[in-house]
Amino acid sequence: MKFPILTEEERKMRLAPPTGKVHVVIDSDTYNEVDDQFAIAYAMMSPEKLDVEAVYAAPFSSTFLANVMGETVLPMTSVIEEGLEQSYQEILHLFSLLKIDPAGKVFRGSRRYMSEKDVPVESDAARDLVRRAHESEGPLYVIAIGEITNIASAILMDPSIIKKIVVVWLAGQPLDWPNAIEFNLGQDLLASRTILDSGVPLVLVPCMTVASNLTTTAPELETNLKGKTCVGTYLTEIVTSQLNQKMGINWLRLFNKTYCRGLDDYGDAGVPTTTTAVAPSRIIWDISTVAYMINPTWCPTSLEPTPWLTDDCCWKLDPSRHVMRICKYLYRDAVFGDMFAKLNRAPQ
Repeated sequence: MKFPILTEEERKMRLAPPTGKVHVVIDSDTYNEVDDQFAIAYAMMSPEKLDVEAVYAAPFSSTFLANVMGETVLPMTSVIEEGLEQSYQEILHLFSLLKIDPAGKVFRGSRRYMSEKDVPVESDAARDLVRRAHESEGPLYVIAIGEITNIASAILMDPSIIKKIVVVWLAGQPLDWPNAIEFNLGQDLLASRTILDSGVPLVLVPCMTVASNLTTTAPELETNLKGKTCVGTYLTEIVTSQLNQKMGINWLRLFNKTYCRGLDDYGDAGVPTTTTAVAPSRIIWDISTVAYMINPTWCPTSLEPTPWLTDDCCWKLDPSRHVMRICKYLYRDAVFGDMFAKLNRAPQ
């Protein structure tokens, strides 16, 4: 597959932090956790900065984490088609809470992952992205907060959109991390490589030590959101319903076997345990991408060569590669403060 080549100047211009009001679409595996719902609502309630044209339902399944861990400790479906439909219905539910008409704005994405290099997976979402990219007067920003089959497929269906879009993707780990293992990156490696190798302008938001800063607790949500709006109450309850001791211990085990693999030399003795109670919190990962679009100063970034992605889900660095923009940190308090203020302006 031959992709359009952007000059160095074109790429740097496209990857400059956004200013003014911009056009965006959101690609989201909305039901797999609790963070996508926050991100979609946050973006929809930021009309002074973001013109959200469409929301695409991305699929998800537990298969990747189960393969990495030898088991899965998260309560999610193992059937990708079911994950897609759950995401689609959850997007519709959010639109209902926000009192926004979803007609012409919500689309189902891929019913499977890519199975062959350079061969797209047809979907309503991928076709809509191609259309909107060509119709957009300025760059169309694609806020990607799930696995990336829909967007990779749109690029393969019409590679010319590489010159029309900018992908802002929550995925992977920092480039100096011992592995790149992460849910959005690992589910469809062919799609992830398409994004990394095609040359599409990419802003990458890594998870650990970056998006992982975006942690909240039940008292914070109950103080700032619950009871103030319909969507605020809903978002609070989907988080607090999971903040218990069992889930807290499960997250310790999950991170140890996946995202934090290779960080220590403790061996089997390094599995985190505690003789006292855990203090449950929840990372609202996906609002990182929305925060970057609203105010890039909350998300320090720099241009770095785009890495290769290996079969074992690690980064392979190559200074000769085209550059991407990568987020290095997130100013958590500014992001949550802005999000709470905007969500509290939602319909009652």
